[in-house]
Amino acid sequence: MSNTNKKQLIVLAILAVSNLLISNLTVGDGRTLEGHTLTAGSPEMRKSIISTLFFGIQLISFIVGALVAAIPYKGISYSVKWITVSLGIAIVVQATFFLIGIIKLLI
Repeated sequence: MSNTNKKQLIVLAILAVSNLLISNLTVGDGRTLEGHTLTAGSPEMRKSIISTLFFGIQLISFIVGALVAAIPYKGISYSVKWITVSLGIAIVVQATFFLIGIIKLLI
């Protein structure tokens, strides 16, 4: 793993933890697919937030990264491009969520 990927992982972990802390302050009530209401502080809501921030975003990022990495670029191997692009996408999504959370806190 290259230094760039290690730095990306560190930034991604920091953003994910920051989003988790901010989400406790900014999340509102939600609904399940069955139509049941979940309150903001309920264990089910926390479980949903954690699974989204730590697993869902990364899974989607790696799927999209796999597609983007298929584009030929300067003879770089597929696996190197896939990891770098996937981590970059996850960082952008986490940073967007972080900015939205900060804006919600300020309003």
